[in-house]
Amino acid sequence: MGNIPQLITQPIIEQGPTPTVVFPTRTSASFHPKSNNNTSSSVSENDHEVNKNSNSSLSLTKDAADGHTSNNVSTENISEEEETGIIINHSALLSEIAEEFINSIPLLKKVKDSIEYSESFTGTDAVDTIAALLGTKNRKLALAVGRSLESQFLFHDVLYTNNLIDSNDNIYQLKSRSTMRYNRDSKLDISAIISDYIDSNPVYDDSKEISINKTENSSSNDDLYSSHDDLPTGVFVAISSCYSSTCTNDSPCYSYSCPRRKAFILKSSIKESKHNLNSISGSNDNAWSTTVGKNVLEKVDDHERKRQEVIYEFIQSEKEYVDDLIAVTKLIKRPLSEGIVPKINDNFINVVFSNIEEILSCNAPFSQALQNMQQKSSIVDKLGDITMEFVKSFTCYIRYGEIQPLAKEVLQYHKNTNSALENYLKQIQSKKEFRRLPLESFLARPTTRLGRYPILIKDILKHTKEDHPDQKTLKSTMEIIQNILKQVNEKAGKTTNKLKLDQWIKLLDQTTMEKVEDILKLKLGSPERQFLREGQLLLKREGTTPQEVDIVFLDNAFVITRKKVNSIEILRKPIPVQLIKLIDHEEEDKINNKSLQFNEKRYTFSIVHMGLRTYTFMTKVYSEKKSWIETIEERLKQVQGSCIELFNIFSCHLKINTAVVVKDDIMIFANENGLYTNVGNILTMILPLQRITTIDIMPDAGLLFVLIDKEVIPYSIDSLMKGDLVSNYKKPRKLCSGISFMKIGFCDGHHLLCAVKTANTNSTVRSYEPNQPLINAISTRTIKKSVSTIDVLIPHKQFYIPAEAKSIQFLKRTLCVGCTKGFEVVDINTLTTQSLFDTHNPDYEWIIKAEYNPIKLIKTTKGDFIVCYNKVGFFLDKNGNPSRGNSRIFWLNSATSFAYISPYILAISDNYVEVWNENNTDSVKQIIYGYNIRLFTSYTGDAVYIISGSEMQLISRIILSRKRMM
Repeated sequence: MGNIPQLITQPIIEQGPTPTVVFPTRTSASFHPKSNNNTSSSVSENDHEVNKNSNSSLSLTKDAADGHTSNNVSTENISEEEETGIIINHSALLSEIAEEFINSIPLLKKVKDSIEYSESFTGTDAVDTIAALLGTKNRKLALAVGRSLESQFLFHDVLYTNNLIDSNDNIYQLKSRSTMRYNRDSKLDISAIISDYIDSNPVYDDSKEISINKTENSSSNDDLYSSHDDLPTGVFVAISSCYSSTCTNDSPCYSYSCPRRKAFILKSSIKESKHNLNSISGSNDNAWSTTVGKNVLEKVDDHERKRQEVIYEFIQSEKEYVDDLIAVTKLIKRPLSEGIVPKINDNFINVVFSNIEEILSCNAPFSQALQNMQQKSSIVDKLGDITMEFVKSFTCYIRYGEIQPLAKEVLQYHKNTNSALENYLKQIQSKKEFRRLPLESFLARPTTRLGRYPILIKDILKHTKEDHPDQKTLKSTMEIIQNILKQVNEKAGKTTNKLKLDQWIKLLDQTTMEKVEDILKLKLGSPERQFLREGQLLLKREGTTPQEVDIVFLDNAFVITRKKVNSIEILRKPIPVQLIKLIDHEEEDKINNKSLQFNEKRYTFSIVHMGLRTYTFMTKVYSEKKSWIETIEERLKQVQGSCIELFNIFSCHLKINTAVVVKDDIMIFANENGLYTNVGNILTMILPLQRITTIDIMPDAGLLFVLIDKEVIPYSIDSLMKGDLVSNYKKPRKLCSGISFMKIGFCDGHHLLCAVKTANTNSTVRSYEPNQPLINAISTRTIKKSVSTIDVLIPHKQFYIPAEAKSIQFLKRTLCVGCTKGFEVVDINTLTTQSLFDTHNPDYEWIIKAEYNPIKLIKTTKGDFIVCYNKVGFFLDKNGNPSRGNSRIFWLNSATSFAYISPYILAISDNYVEVWNENNTDSVKQIIYGYNIRLFTSYTGDAVYIISGSEMQLISRIILSRKRMM
């Protein structure tokens, strides 16, 4: 019988006279109304509870913080009731509604009484979402469905006090995160997550590993995410369809349970209910004026009377708060510590209750001092001094607030895995001290109370004369509390973020190297990593139905995932925030949704992964789409900024393959037709020459070297720039042949040209240097005969590398050759060769196995080296050991070349330049977009240039941002 769904029959508006709302005599600052009894499986009992507690509040907006009701029922909501005669085209099963609600409700950070609540939503958000899911504009119907879900603990008020209220002032949270179901059969070991967190936080004295026994007989088919065991069950009859074929909206059938009949009756009773709404009122007899005699009231004016009312509320609510702390400590914490419930150890006590006794020892004497002051005089003159005295010790709240997110997770886990604990807490909940409220409500009291202090103090100051001493002391007190609140929110946010990251990391699928690489790129272990938003969306696919995907938006990436059995698979390459372009299809949605039913409408937006592809997402709820867009836009604004700027030098319609800088911004360009220069900012051909592979320059020798048909040919720069070779061209003698690539640089006091001849398994490197005596003779005109350009160079060295060479870098006394095996370092004098790092060292196993292409080795201003592969970079010292820990930089795209402008590393690929700060490699600092980007530098390497574009070629010099240099 336990699996039979429960029928729920809840009228949307109760017929007959509207009851008066009566509030408990507790003061508003610590408002904790009695909660409903546990939901019964009986239909009649459930109906009774809902009707009793929800009839009037369906039409009310109630402010729990202030403890009053208001008649804030908009005419829009009333007019929406006219549509209640429309039958809802949606499943009436609460489990299905609940699952859609979990996947659709926008979960954001909300603030109530200065306390931040992550992954929360307002009552208005909940009603909006349910209304959209049901396809109705009737907010009262959506509210009733929401309360049915709430009554089965799908979500709760953050203070664990109020039923669902259609208001932006009330904040709610789901019972537990959807990525972490606490079923007894779950294979997710939260104990490891908890112990990892505690071990990394020395603030906790008793930080022994928490031992939580998992159920051994876990079902292998248990899907951690699709399990419906903990979802609400039942049938919400008010939205179900009538089976009678003769039943219509205008003429409902005879059945009392017929949804159409209820809608028909409801429609006819709207006018009466409109009049009754205005008569609702509340009362609160617990006031200062009711505790003093008439003669005392006559001594004070209205202004002072209001001040005394707020002071009285402050004092009384502090007493009630301390009473709650005492009840938790004496009736729950200490019995649990003494072993009243099996499998509850000290670690559980230390995490769940944290330092609540320390807070009690701080607030109990504070409360007593306030009461003594009240008893001495009915009219309290000064409150500031005594408040300031005790508030200075409120720093104990910081530790409590920091561990609260963890405490909530631990308690929920143990309640779901330890039935003895769950039963014990239910029994305790029935005691008068706990007013049928759950333990979670009382564990949240310290932080919520801390948030109430500034509100009460502001109210007191509002009714205190400007020249009163309390104006200064209470303002100082409020500043102290607000500073503590700031620290509480900051630390609690970090705890929540770490828990979510830890849970997510442990579930990520790491079965292939590609998936591991994607995870490493996210740098999830960074202390800066943050969860910004997560949720389920529909991913649009061409020619087929949309796919349900789970989106995780981190501070550094947009990640598209899919939930599997006990794991999460990253479906697409994570999209770095800097490569996101957001498109809102607002106008298209209006056109596409114009002729659709309310529950058939879809709201779309697109995420463009710059340089790769576009993803279009859909949601059924407009507010959810809006929330996603706002979150993404806010993050994109935060990452905007530039540390590197482009200084455009020259543009032309000529296709340029490569270029060199002759002097300043004077350049020589090469393409398939010849060599050109930009002297006078005019593009001029200086040598007609076809099939050029690359060019390089050696200014000290006055030569430009051209690699063409695997031959290296030197040309006089002076003759080229004068244009002497355009009409009188004669091909000079080649320097060498069979060359795959060449490179010019400075090493061990020599200007060298290295010409590399490669084969599949080996490479031969020949180096040449200027014939300095001959160059000096030419410059002083002491030699009269004509000299060939190849005579200006003489052979220097030749050496062999047992691998295919890809690149050469010139270091102070050595050459570094990038090859298929990695980087080989060659002593330029002895020609001995050794690997840059020990290939047998297990620390480098990851780079050897990963088939990355070595591109460049860059020496930093700190004296170590950046080892640049096409997909990753890392730091080594001169001995080949890691110089900056295990810091790795995973480039966003496969890079083809690199440059260095301290402290920035530039990784260049076809479509953009990535700018990374070597001092903080957590995320890319800037993206410079382009098309067909190629890098070239000045001979001395102190200036970096790029060519970009297709039809129009743009030559730009990269410089440090002027804003950064200011």
